[in-house]
Amino acid sequence: MRALTLLRTKSIAARCVLCLVSGAIYAAAFAPWSAHLWGLTALLFGLGLIVSAQRPAQAAFFGFLFALAAFTIGLEWSVRSMHEFGRLPLVLAWVGEVLLAAVCALCWAAAAWVAIWLTPSRKALRWIALALTLTAAEWLRGAGGLDFGWLTPALATLDTPWASLAPLGGPMGVTFALLLSLTGVGALMTFLFSAFRRRRLEGSETALAVGIAIVVLGLSFWSGRQLWSTPGPAVALRLVQMDLPVVDGWTRPDSVTRLVETTKWMETPWEAAQKDLTRVVLTPEGILSADSVRPSAALRAAMGNFAAAAQGPVLFNGFRRGTEGNWYNSAFFVDAENRVATVDKRKLVPFGEFIPAGFRWFVDLLGIPLSDLASGKPEQPNLNLGRGIYAGLLICYENIDGEVLRSFWADPERDPGIFFVTANLGWFAPSIIPQHLDMTRLLALASARPAASVNMNGRSAVVNARAEVVFQAPVSGRAVLDASLPTGIGNPTPFVRWGNIPTGIFWGCLLLLWALMRLRGHFSSNRTSRPAEG
Repeated sequence: MRALTLLRTKSIAARCVLCLVSGAIYAAAFAPWSAHLWGLTALLFGLGLIVSAQRPAQAAFFGFLFALAAFTIGLEWSVRSMHEFGRLPLVLAWVGEVLLAAVCALCWAAAAWVAIWLTPSRKALRWIALALTLTAAEWLRGAGGLDFGWLTPALATLDTPWASLAPLGGPMGVTFALLLSLTGVGALMTFLFSAFRRRRLEGSETALAVGIAIVVLGLSFWSGRQLWSTPGPAVALRLVQMDLPVVDGWTRPDSVTRLVETTKWMETPWEAAQKDLTRVVLTPEGILSADSVRPSAALRAAMGNFAAAAQGPVLFNGFRRGTEGNWYNSAFFVDAENRVATVDKRKLVPFGEFIPAGFRWFVDLLGIPLSDLASGKPEQPNLNLGRGIYAGLLICYENIDGEVLRSFWADPERDPGIFFVTANLGWFAPSIIPQHLDMTRLLALASARPAASVNMNGRSAVVNARAEVVFQAPVSGRAVLDASLPTGIGNPTPFVRWGNIPTGIFWGCLLLLWALMRLRGHFSSNRTSRPAEG
């Protein structure tokens, strides 16, 4: 009850401070802190501040401040890329980071404004409306518009019951479920506080919000007990974490030296128990910075030694110039018969790999190299590991996108049994690495397939189909991680089959139900206020 008393303070300045503080604590729900209880409690408190606003504009301002604090703290890793590699003064780098956070926070501000505008007087319905509008805003911030879904609320639910809904609804479904659950709790607390103060009660609306929350939690417990896949043939993996320096706009890299150094770390003999399994060597993004399709003689020789040292199929990353003249960020897979498969990155990083319209001056100022890459085709063949096992490959930022994940089931004869994620996060501060690993964990959970994430800079890891990290390399420095684990087999999960459609249908049904409840309340108010006929 004391928390609700804080929400009712009439000082706008005090509420603004509470928004910033609760937003900062909410950021702790994400990696590297992963303080779920504290963070999600702060999210509930922040939603309460928005619901208690007097006007839509005030709610939008509260939502903006809450999200600004959360994104500023959660995205602090971006400062290093602008300061150390973009050569911006530290103060300007922080200004750029806050501006990035502000753009993300505008989505929350718009959602808060719409929710309060739609529900001018009924607090219980405000909670439901806020869950609806924030889910829509998060979709627009991610795949629906801005294409930057980093720190989506679903990532704050890993290792909680909500995350088990990922096979049903993916990241957006988990986000929606979390918000619905919290709004149910918030509506119940508001009802109890109103009863304590003997104010007007909104019993039916509160019962609706609480009922929805109970259904969501029940569904999450049910989903967590389903076998969305079964263990398949095991594979032996070798993840080579190289910790090589990044290649920025002022560096002249020696690709031959980088490849030779990597080769030395791959020559360890396989254990006897792994020799009878399908074996794959995974190396991180950023090993090569030259044209891997048209290499020099020295680089061609180094690539031959590299493939031989792998003692089997090997994955490596470089750049490829297509026949049309475009450059691609590509991964190359050499199978057991020395055939080379090429996968081009589909989801590119804004400003890092492509230049948004009108921002050429900004990229030139930061000196970001290779910023005019082309996107790969949406659907590309899965990697053939042999023995009927196929793997889907995601390059760095692609593990944030559910649609990229679903594309690996385009060929029903080559369903992936495992995912490989190759990444180079050396451009950023170390806090980005556990956040990136959490995105891979959510991907594994949504697809019910294990995943192996090899990162240039630390925390290379193997994740099972239930998003549990079963093997992990040191958080920094060079390391070789050998691991064996079963692949996953079985029908595609509901999310892989239908994407966000089930979540969208559920969202639409709740919107309709919310509208009916509001109309019911409107007509009831008019009937009560009508003067008696004499």
